[in-house]
Amino acid sequence: MFSAPGVLGRAARGLGVDEDAAALYLQLLTLYAPGDRAIRTWNGWKPVRHRKAAAVLVEHGLAVEDGRARAGRRLFLPGEWIHAGTPYQPMEAWKAGLLGLERSCNGRLENPLPLPTRTLPELFARAWELVEEGRGPSA
Repeated sequence: MFSAPGVLGRAARGLGVDEDAAALYLQLLTLYAPGDRAIRTWNGWKPVRHRKAAAVLVEHGLAVEDGRARAGRRLFLPGEWIHAGTPYQPMEAWKAGLLGLERSCNGRLENPLPLPTRTLPELFARAWELVEEGRGPSA
């Protein structure tokens, strides 16, 4: 993760994982729609490297493998899942507040188009701060 090397190092040390797993975790925490193909493109990873990083997160209980409609990925943060109508992407409930999204009374995303409120390095740093404070995603 070239955009936040300081946060990446802190996350890797804090989680007790390698930098690939820490990068993937930060991306799952922060990005609105971290699909498998997009993650591999952004990180310059081949599928084997991606699977290895994902396996580390699952092994450490930081992520779960699952199949979810319209997600475009197999790895998710533990916890509640928010559905969204087409063309928007469903996502983990934990990161909705981080991205400035609100839920309607029916539990769906109220305004499912996240407008950037911070740069990516700032979002990665804020997400990691929440985890360090014990306010990260949980099962």
